[in-house]
Amino acid sequence: MRREKQLRTWDHEVSLIVMSAGEDEAGYPTEPKEISRNTVFANKLSVTQTEFYAANQSDMKADAVFEVHTFEYDGERILEHAGKRYEIIRTYQPSPEIMELTCSDLSQRGRDSG
Repeated sequence: MRREKQLRTWDHEVSLIVMSAGEDEAGYPTEPKEISRNTVFANKLSVTQTEFYAANQSDMKADAVFEVHTFEYDGERILEHAGKRYEIIRTYQPSPEIMELTCSDLSQRGRDSG
């Protein structure tokens, strides 16, 4: 997938978050808890038509795309930007230095964890 050339300013802060499911004393699952957070600079990109329709085919919604440096992304499934949490539903590496993270707004699905 090729994106049109855009000015890359790296002026958006995003937090890449790792969540872990827990158990209570009786062994029942509890709400997932945040176990780590890495705040990095990113570019916010437009969701392309292809990304939009591909997500819809999987019963998901592509709400945002963020571009981060590959070395800063370590498989996290949750991204937070401007107080809003997203699930990372797709990753794409257009070059060795860049990772694109296609995200779905968790608040639109009535849940806030991954």
